[in-house]
Amino acid sequence: MELKTSEIIQEATQLFQRYGIKSISMEELARQMGISKKTLYQHFTDKTELVDKAVAQMVEKNTCNFKNLYNEGLNALEEMFRVYNIANEMIKEHNPGFEFDLKRFYPSIYKKVRDLHRSSMYQSTLSNLEKGKSDGFYRMNFDSQVIAKLHVLRIENLMHTDIIPSEEIHSDHFFKEVFKYHLYGVISKKGHEYINQHYPEFTSNE
Repeated sequence: MELKTSEIIQEATQLFQRYGIKSISMEELARQMGISKKTLYQHFTDKTELVDKAVAQMVEKNTCNFKNLYNEGLNALEEMFRVYNIANEMIKEHNPGFEFDLKRFYPSIYKKVRDLHRSSMYQSTLSNLEKGKSDGFYRMNFDSQVIAKLHVLRIENLMHTDIIPSEEIHSDHFFKEVFKYHLYGVISKKGHEYINQHYPEFTSNE
């Protein structure tokens, strides 16, 4: 049965994430999918187009996950903890080799994705901070725009640093500490009480 374009993109995405982009050719992609190279080129003019479509699908999937979350009517702290769980899984699946290949060999696609991630993370963080203030779970005496920008900068730098070993960054403990650093920098007394009641494993005196 011939694969649909969407199915080819999905399988290519998995292969790129597993092996990197540069190391796998169109011929090898076709072989792994059980289709001919000719069939692959009937769907995509070249590898660049396939990479572009694959990355776009990854971004769309992540965006949908977060959009669905923000449409559930959660309070600010519930949102933040759900984002923590989703982001923690995303970091575990993050392949530095995939990103390295994208940045080096497909810089325009890399820049487009990076800018989308930055904008999305900033807007969602800013929205959460404002909601938290409105809920009374966050302090009122900080600049939400500045904190949202710092949060984006912190997360982005963590994913591209050579100071901290990759294995440590991808560990549950490390990301939990990064999350708590942001969390306890913004919550109010009411927020502390809510966390102690609903998320005792994140209490600051553990």
